Amino acid sequence: MNMQIEKSQQKSMRNQHGVEIKKCCASCRHKKNGNDGGRICSLMQIVVGQQFTCPKWAVADGLMNAGRSQGKVKRHEYLMFVFETRMQEREAIDSGLMLPKEVATLDSLRERFEKETGLSPFIIH
Repeated sequence: MNMQIEKSQQKSMRNQHGVEIKKCCASCRHKKNGNDGGRICSLMQIVVGQQFTCPKWAVADGLMNAGRSQGKVKRHEYLMFVFETRMQEREAIDSGLMLPKEVATLDSLRERFEKETGLSPFIIH
């Protein structure tokens, strides 16, 4: 059963944090990507258009947490700082110069980043 459905039945809902989520294939937990890049509904086993909404639509797990207060947008410079620090720590652990339990906490990395750069790690406060 490989029929193409393009019918738009788009509606929306709000998650527990008040973020509006469009009900469509793109936001469904049952969406799978086919080898050709098209979307496939894993429940109905059909190729669907990006705005198709079936009666079995269920919000994707990742979208349930969209908008939660801890999810802040971080600066690229901060992410690179954390990445480079973690790479240095990994090299030190691999060479026996550091124990895994000695790695810096994210709180200490944030404080160090702020002191060294004078910037907040977050774009949006």
